[in-house]
Amino acid sequence: MAAVLVVPGMNAQGPTPQASSITVTSRLVVLDVVVVDKRGKPVTNLDKSKFVVYEDKVLQTIKDFDPPSGHMMPTGTAAKMVVNSVADLPKIGPAPVNVLVFDELNTPFHDLGYARQQMEKYLMAQPEVLPVPTLFVAAGNTKMAVLHDYTQSRADLLESVKKHTADFDFTSMIAQLNGGKIGKDDGMVETLGALSQIAESLRGVPGHKNVIWIGKGYNNAGDLNGLSQADHDRAMDVIKQVTDRMLAARVTLYNIDPEGPVRVSGATLESIDPAGTAEGMAPGSPTLTGANYGDNLGFDGFVSATGGRTISGRNDLDAQLAQVSLEGTEYYTLSYVPTSTSDAAREYRNIRVIVNDPNLIATSRHGYFSGDAPVSAVSFAPKAKQPADLRYDLMSAARTSLPYTGLHMELQKAKSGFNILVDASDLKFVDQPDGTRIAEVTVVAVCFDRNKKISAQHTAELKEELGATDKITPRAKVGFAFPMIVPAFTDHVRFVMRDAATGTMGSAEGKP
Repeated sequence: MAAVLVVPGMNAQGPTPQASSITVTSRLVVLDVVVVDKRGKPVTNLDKSKFVVYEDKVLQTIKDFDPPSGHMMPTGTAAKMVVNSVADLPKIGPAPVNVLVFDELNTPFHDLGYARQQMEKYLMAQPEVLPVPTLFVAAGNTKMAVLHDYTQSRADLLESVKKHTADFDFTSMIAQLNGGKIGKDDGMVETLGALSQIAESLRGVPGHKNVIWIGKGYNNAGDLNGLSQADHDRAMDVIKQVTDRMLAARVTLYNIDPEGPVRVSGATLESIDPAGTAEGMAPGSPTLTGANYGDNLGFDGFVSATGGRTISGRNDLDAQLAQVSLEGTEYYTLSYVPTSTSDAAREYRNIRVIVNDPNLIATSRHGYFSGDAPVSAVSFAPKAKQPADLRYDLMSAARTSLPYTGLHMELQKAKSGFNILVDASDLKFVDQPDGTRIAEVTVVAVCFDRNKKISAQHTAELKEELGATDKITPRAKVGFAFPMIVPAFTDHVRFVMRDAATGTMGSAEGKP
């Protein structure tokens, strides 16, 4: 299975010579910040001078600043249908997107029924053309299901809500009806898997992402209790990995929980410290703590770590949905280069963002893990010996219809299978001792019949080599030949590609 660099418009003599360039690598921290007043109304008219950023209690210099107006949909597109699928997302540039998630893993079916009613009520109150492109998914008992691809159509989303049949664990549901416990024993594990899938799928979307999780989530990481130290450490590594993926994807997680006592977690004006007693903070600043990665990290911990809020036990979930959706679009983007030069692996850096007005509060993520997150490498050994996270990432992505955006892929039919085109700039080319550069990818192809049952699966490890003087232009694509036998009665084939160096993934689907 060979690969070749394809550049649209390339002449027979090769690519057009490019001017020499210098590549500079710097560590830039990007923060999306929501500012609200006493009534919880977003404040959108502040300038750079109103913000102060601390990392580990050390004042940082804000390098770049974008007000909320810098993240709007393209000029002239108001009330126009721009996005009808994931393929249309490049048209909106850095504008934000929403991801609505029905939690069918942990939420009692009667509460989820109420949540669905409130979802319909919320959508009915929206304009016919939604101002924010929205992806609608369900975290079900057996898989992550896409109820509707990215769209701005209110009518299409309403139809998806009405048609959806929940993917429940019926054993758990019967236990609930008989007064038993609620939720699965491994609800934490499966919820972490769902969050990881969503974060990875959003990696190639340039703007901010607002993931609105409608359902209970898990109460706490009770699964960690009673584990051996080795198992405990592995579980905590997974929790950190999922958090890292969400932060890297610029995700803010909001939780709308229809069950339980009334509570609103997250930063509020009541948390302001009038005396400014926290070290390194001005009077009137909100005292926020960094993410807590203790043994009982609950779902609220992920919400808080990403700068979101948890809302529970309310009878106006439709209004709360509207509020968090609005907050997710009215945000400032700040960036800075940390004063610390240490890149200690997995070291967590705490961040505080302050607005120098005691009547306002700024909410953003609480920190990040410094250094590059480890990427599991493919082992050229039997399938059972591949790293567990690599197997999970690839197979969970291959067996759902969730669009993965980290690698921009196109499919072309070929005589003996397919050709896969991927943007060359999305791939990581690693320098070799002889001066060449190599990109390595893993590709999984899954064939589905009309009933969405898997009829065949193919996997391959592919490489592309560039010479020392080869240039990657903005329009250059890498073409991979993928010969395969497609079974009869196949309805569609789904391809998932993973970059070996970065773990970044993309997906594409085609007809046989």
